[in-house]
Parts: sequence; C-alpha cells; structure tokens
Amino acid sequence: MMKIPYADALNMIKSVEPVYAVRSCPVEKAVGRVLAEPVYAKYSVPISPVSAMDGFAVSAKQTAAASEDYPVTLTDFDRVNTGNVVRDCYDAVIMTEDVEFSGSENATEITIHAPISAGRNVRAEGEDIEAGRMILPAGARIRAFDVGALAGYGICEVSVYSISVGIIPTGSELVEPGEIPRAGEVVESNSIMTEAYLRQFGVEVIRYPPVADNQALIRSAIAKAVLENEIVLLSAGSSIGSRDFTAQAIADLGEVLFHGVLMKPAKPSMLGIVQGKPVIGMPGFPLAAQTAERLFVRALLEEWGWDGPKQEMLLAEAGDDMKSDMDIDEFRFAATAKVDGRVVVLPQIRSASMQMNSIRANGYIHIPRGKGGVKAGEAVTAILNVPVEELSSTVLLAGVYSAGLERIAASAAAAGLSVRFGDVSSENPNLLKNKACHALCVTEAFDVEALAGISLELYPLGDDTILLMRSDMQDTITNKIRIFAGGVK
Repeated sequence: MMKIPYADALNMIKSVEPVYAVRSCPVEKAVGRVLAEPVYAKYSVPISPVSAMDGFAVSAKQTAAASEDYPVTLTDFDRVNTGNVVRDCYDAVIMTEDVEFSGSENATEITIHAPISAGRNVRAEGEDIEAGRMILPAGARIRAFDVGALAGYGICEVSVYSISVGIIPTGSELVEPGEIPRAGEVVESNSIMTEAYLRQFGVEVIRYPPVADNQALIRSAIAKAVLENEIVLLSAGSSIGSRDFTAQAIADLGEVLFHGVLMKPAKPSMLGIVQGKPVIGMPGFPLAAQTAERLFVRALLEEWGWDGPKQEMLLAEAGDDMKSDMDIDEFRFAATAKVDGRVVVLPQIRSASMQMNSIRANGYIHIPRGKGGVKAGEAVTAILNVPVEELSSTVLLAGVYSAGLERIAASAAAAGLSVRFGDVSSENPNLLKNKACHALCVTEAFDVEALAGISLELYPLGDDTILLMRSDMQDTITNKIRIFAGGVK
C-alpha cells in the first residue's frame, strides 16, 4: 500500500464513525463523563421540612397580632438550628435575633414584635428536588460540582458513554521494565507511556502483555482486544521488515485503510477497521509512537468527544535552521522559551529513537509538506505541552551535553525554573550569536573566534567544557545562570 499524505491520513482518522459502550461508573470518578441515561433523584431533598435558620419554629397564625406596640408572647414553639426538622404542627421559623427570650436553651417563652408568614425560613420537603425528578438528562457532561449534588440525591453510580482503548505491544525483543536489557532487547515502555497519555482523556485503558513477532499471535491478540475495547492500538510491527506482521494481521480480520504516511516521525503509522472499530498501528520508536498518539489518536478521541491535555500554540522565532524533506510533513520535537524578550524555539536532534528528546523538549513544531525546512529567525508556530506562562521561567540551554551542564540544570530546577535543551549534539556558535539560547556549552577546543565581536563570559564547568554567555544579556534568567555557573567553577 502506498504512503499517503498526512492530511489525508488525518481526515481518514477523523471520519471513523464513533463506537461507544455504556458502562457503570462510580459517581466520584464520573467527572468529564457523558451520561448515557438520565439520572433521577432517589428521594426528596430535603426529605422533610427543615429550618433554614437558627431560631424558633412556630405556628404562623399565632404571630398574626404581633407588632412593636403590642408584642406577643408565645409558649408553643420548638428551638431549632439550621437543618433541623420542623414538626408538622409548625409552619414558620423566627430567626433568633428577632426574638426576646431568656437566652436559656430551655427557655419556656419567647416574645416577638412582628408577625411571620407561613413557610418563612422553612425549606419545604422537596424544595431542592422531589423524589423521582430528573437531575441530569442523558447526554449531559458531568462537572466536578455535579458530583456533590448527585451524591446528595442518593446517586452512587451513573451509566456513562465510555471508550476503552486496548494497547497491544508487539515484539519478540521486548522485556519488562526493571529488567536490564541484553544486546538486541528493548524495554517495553511504549505501552506504559501510551496508557499515561490516554488516561488524561478520561477513557478506560487495557494494557495487554507483549505479543511476540508472530502473525497468528498478533491476529489473535487483535481479535481479543477488539471484543473488549472500542479502539485498539498496536505498538511496533507496523513497518515493512521481515518481522512486521501488524498490517497483515489487521487485514486478516478486517480492512487496512492506510499503511504508511508521508510524515516524520511516525511514517509507518496505519489505520484499520475490524468489526467496525478502529485499529491503529503505531511505530515502535518512542518518539514516533508519541507523534502518532499526539496527532492521530488524539484527533480520533477529540472527534468522538473526549478532550485531553491542553495544547497551546504561539508564534515563535526559529533559533536555528531546520531542514525537512519536501514530500513530508515533519513534526520536530523542540524546546521553546523566552530569550532576551523574544519567544525562541530550538529543535531537538532528528531521531525518533531518542526518548531524551521528549524530556528536553516542551513541545514541537510542524514543518508542512512542501516547505522544505525553516530558516533561523523565521516565524514558526510552536505547539506546547506546557502552559505558555512557563516560558518566562524556562532556561534554554544548547551546545554539548556534559556533566557540568547537568549541574547547571540541576541548580536551575532546584530554584524553581524549567530547564529545556536545544539540539545538544553540536557546538553551534550561531545560537549564541543570534541570542537563540540563554547559554551555550562548548568543549575547551571550541574556537571562540567564531564569536568574534561579541562580549563573552566564559565559565569553566570542570569537565573539559565551558559555558559561554553573552555579557549584553542581563535578563532574570541569564543572571541566575551566572550564579549557578559561578558555583561550579
């Protein structure tokens, strides 16, 4: 099957008809869920007339003659506090401050100077809601404050529209987290990451044990997962290698709509339909898997009505050149921060297998198909996975990664700053020349003449690397870095 453009793949994902299940959910875990059935009060609230004030329950007709000139003294009353039951023989509550009495809890008479109408300061039975009346209709999305009312009206569980996502990791080379992989083995971390990501959407998740690279076993795992879930995700096995059986296993059970997308990373992504349910094949490389989840799985869930973690977008200045192939959409992990009063974004190393790229980044940029790349200084859209406000307290470092740079990062993090890194594979003098980072870490062999004409500060980090900073950058972040760097000379 030929690879298709990213936009076409996204449209196919969004066009998949929703499949929902109806499941029972404890009310305390129902926030954000959509009701599949209307919910009715189990009893009236209040269940009997109760006082709305601290005071005295009386018969209103006995107060009719009271006035300032002709006060009335009553001996027939109940002393009540807010929420106390008002007996049937009384129909009003006079507030404590409107009554003259001895002050004793056992007062036998009270004097009033004004009449009170029947029903005053009394919450009638069912005033809030009557037994059997509807609290919320089917289709309502439950809010946090709805939960208290539901519990107060006797509701412990609700029927909600639900999506369960099954995650199947594939690969004979996989070992469990905690094991030290031997040569040729890989720790199975993708499904753990995928489950953590999906939980943010409020969906159910079933994570299945790894399946060896065997077409019959993978086919059997898909068939089981399709019966138990509304969406199935397969991790790895989506390429066209000799041990990649996912596409054929899906085809055996249903239909493959696309296999391969003109994008990077996540080029081997695929979509199939089995028994009317979407089955999405994701690449095994961690960052490629993350990209498929962020772009395809997220789009599917949102199209079906499940909202996930917020993604904020803003214009930023490209801090470095970023080359891209003309015939693909590229999604480059990147670090964004405010540097010298501008919002700057630096790319990560172009590798789908390096999970540290996602640790060092705080979002990504999209280089559309046909663009061929981005030039340093060009305006680009940064898509963040952190709040925009965090950029003002983000340290953006670049250059070579070293133990000394780690110590700077540790000091910054301890001071409450977020630390992000641009491409840490090269000593690019242009990053400092263009004020595209707060500081640049270089080896002692670095040719400082590459930054001739710029007033520099050099901070040896004690491990054959040096932190370079511009003297003319005096913002809060760079001044703090100077302190951290001075502490590790």
